[in-house]
Amino acid sequence: MSRASVFGYGLCLALGALGTGCMADGSTGENEASVASAIVASGPAAVQAAGVPAAQTGVKVQDRSHDNDNPDNTLYALYQVVNTSASAVPLSSITMRYWFTNENPSDPVEFDCDWAQVNCSNITARFVVLSPARSRANTYLEISFTAGAGSVAAGQNSGEIETRVHHVNWSNFNTTETYSFISDPSFVYKDTQTVTLYQNGALIWGVEPTS
Repeated sequence: MSRASVFGYGLCLALGALGTGCMADGSTGENEASVASAIVASGPAAVQAAGVPAAQTGVKVQDRSHDNDNPDNTLYALYQVVNTSASAVPLSSITMRYWFTNENPSDPVEFDCDWAQVNCSNITARFVVLSPARSRANTYLEISFTAGAGSVAAGQNSGEIETRVHHVNWSNFNTTETYSFISDPSFVYKDTQTVTLYQNGALIWGVEPTS
């Protein structure tokens, strides 16, 4: 049976290998937050049907990451949620998933929100281990928003959300095996189909990795 632990806003001190975990609240700065995880949810019920494209709702995610290193000890991502629909969308109804391969599960992974226009205190995150694994992904990071993040007005965006994923002890990732990794030296916002977006739990943007 799978076990789950969801780590929200604040800094959590990881306790070692998979099978242990911790959770704590608190800020690491005025607009900065970290989440460290040693135990995460797992199981096929955590994802939609693999490889099924999202329904188009007018809400999408863009990324302007520019990290070209491989291997790399950090997975950088700079997002914005874009609303091209005719009505406002509450960010609290939205979640994002960044899909990656964790080659070193004995070294716990940590999520850092370095800066966000909606403020990092309004962003929560959890890591979910996939069983079975997907193509170029055995884990995903799920990013959620509290009510304090507000709404994205019609024709507007959320503003930048600057994030990082890394191991507590800085083990490397093979970025070619990370489904959502984007290597783009232009540093310009572009639509990304490999970072998936959900509204009230339903896939609305992007394509999940295949089984």
